[in-house]
Amino acid sequence: MSKSSIIQARVSLQDWFWRALFRSAVIPLLVIEISFLTVFWFSGRLSYDTNINTVQEISHSYLEDIATREATTISETLRGVTNMTSIFALQTRTALQTEATPTAAERSRYGFDKNGAFRTMRDNGTTASYFSGVVPIDDAALAKVWRTQQLDPLMADIKNSNPLVSQVYFNTFDSYNRIYPYFDTSTYPARMNIPSFNFYFEADSAHNPKRKSVWTDAYIDPAGQGWMVSSIAPVYIGNRLEGVVGIDVTIRSIVDHLLATDLPWNAYAMLIGRDGTIIAIQPSGEKDLGVQELTDHRYAKAISKNTFKPGQFNLLKREDTRALGKAVFDKGRGYVHIKLGGTERIAAFAQVDGPAWHLIVVGNETNINQTADNLRAQYTRATVIMLVILVLFYLGYFAFLYVRSRRMSHVVAQPLEQLSGVVETMTRGGKDPEFSGSQVEEIDRFGMHLMDVHRKLSAAEARSQAQEKLVAAALEKEREANETQRRFMRVMSHEIRTPLAVIDSSAQILERRASSLEPTGVVERARKMRRSTGRIAGLLTRLVRLLDIDSGKGKAPMVAVDLGKLIVEVCNEFKATGVDRAFNVFAEPDLIVLADTELMRLTLIAVLENAEKYSPPEKPIDVRVERKQFNAIITVTDYGSGIAEEDKPHIFERFYRGANATGTTGSGIGLHLASVFATTNRGEIRVADGEDGGTCVFLRFRLAGASRKSKRPEDKRTEEVTE
Repeated sequence: MSKSSIIQARVSLQDWFWRALFRSAVIPLLVIEISFLTVFWFSGRLSYDTNINTVQEISHSYLEDIATREATTISETLRGVTNMTSIFALQTRTALQTEATPTAAERSRYGFDKNGAFRTMRDNGTTASYFSGVVPIDDAALAKVWRTQQLDPLMADIKNSNPLVSQVYFNTFDSYNRIYPYFDTSTYPARMNIPSFNFYFEADSAHNPKRKSVWTDAYIDPAGQGWMVSSIAPVYIGNRLEGVVGIDVTIRSIVDHLLATDLPWNAYAMLIGRDGTIIAIQPSGEKDLGVQELTDHRYAKAISKNTFKPGQFNLLKREDTRALGKAVFDKGRGYVHIKLGGTERIAAFAQVDGPAWHLIVVGNETNINQTADNLRAQYTRATVIMLVILVLFYLGYFAFLYVRSRRMSHVVAQPLEQLSGVVETMTRGGKDPEFSGSQVEEIDRFGMHLMDVHRKLSAAEARSQAQEKLVAAALEKEREANETQRRFMRVMSHEIRTPLAVIDSSAQILERRASSLEPTGVVERARKMRRSTGRIAGLLTRLVRLLDIDSGKGKAPMVAVDLGKLIVEVCNEFKATGVDRAFNVFAEPDLIVLADTELMRLTLIAVLENAEKYSPPEKPIDVRVERKQFNAIITVTDYGSGIAEEDKPHIFERFYRGANATGTTGSGIGLHLASVFATTNRGEIRVADGEDGGTCVFLRFRLAGASRKSKRPEDKRTEEVTE
């Protein structure tokens, strides 16, 4: 092989420059740009997948948490109705075993109608009665009517104590019905066989062998109240089922309760019974399922047999919801993905304890994923724009290099060298690269474009880091909210469990020993149960007002309040509820302030309860209200162990309990509530040590139209708390 044959062919400077430039600069640059686009594309996709997974995980957990919390709320609400049903059943059994003689006025309300039924003919503000006559009505049957008259006050109290309750009734095995409120019983069908209705037989021994309070499925009420569910309980004397008591809750009241629930992402809630039938559903859910909630019923004729909701309201009988219904009853709690009306949905569900119902919260997956989808669209648009720009740029750039390569050859080396350094810096992720420019406009423009790409990448990275910080902050806030909620639930569970235990214990004693207890024993246990109920009701009332104030809805009109009279009223209420405590009350007359009366009362109750808890039973509590210049000062002094110095800075914090709280029931929010309520009434509260031990709580409120002249000493008075 000759020497000349191994010498590479000579090319022109233009060709050599073009080939060299193409091999050493253009191709690597293309690879870098394509790699950048590829990385950008996959990072965008990865970011979208991460965002969508995070959003779905958080949203699904949040919906499940909402379903659980709302199911718990409904459980607690219905548990109150269930407990009242059990008490009603016990009192009914007692009434059936107690002789009673009706008054002449009461007898005059009753009579036999043309169908042979014995019923009430007019309203006296109490109950209505109806003996259908399906069995002979003898003297023993009439005695049952007069004995159950003793239940009228209890039935009225049950109806008026709970806004969910629509009516209260007692049905017997021989088709006698006593119901409150009163209504015209002539609308009942002639010779109605009451034990054939579900609100009776679902409590008999075959359906309810444990003899406890149970809930019925949704049905049409024969008494004219429309669609409803009932809490029923059997009444046995020995082993004989004498009848069934019931408390009715209308479907409309349950729907109204669900409508008060504010759900995110345009989600809606529905409540289903133990057989899969929808008991109540929010209006937005009706469109999804193609149903219209049955809250009312037009009574064209008397209801003589059970009437339940149609099959289209049963999740287990519908093709589009069968999988959802099966998951709800198999798991009890969780969430599933379903498709309703051609749209992907997420359905979170939880069981309502007691009636074995389930609450389902259905959200739209599209709404939940909207933020992540928007981000993905922005990434896609940016990638396409960059790709189009790069393609157009390189087509023109290649043509220009080919035509002008000869003229550029002597000035290309230096700027290319500098551009290589720029690319290398970008590739390694070093500090900001520098480009001083070139005599060739195209290369200079290319360099500037490359720097602009770098700046955009840096800005995109900064935005990505900022987004990560926002997501991390949101997750931390969610964690803190969950922790606060768990702490609240633990505290409230402890606070409510104690009075519930007292109620349960008293109820068990009444149940087992009702016939052997003396009247004083029954009264004492009833008082214990009322005190415990009052304690729970008071706590819930204060918590509701606190939540209203926190949400900005707690403001009420300011009215004139006589602090002296209010102090005496509150202390008397403490004595009336059985608190074995002496209160020494000293109050100047006519100390009038402008305040929210309810909040002022709750403030005083919170302070007095705190003093009562931490003061020995034999020690009195001193309460003073007096004028000081333009203010009314309320002083509550107890003679307990006092407050430790290290606890004083924290006593007005929510859920804080000091070292002296060991062995004392409480939630740690009493003084916090007093502080919030006092501030809302434009007052101040502070705490100091008492002169003879214990603790002094001072409340200061501005007097309405206060005079600079103080009251005369002889105008002051000391009021003793009445028993």
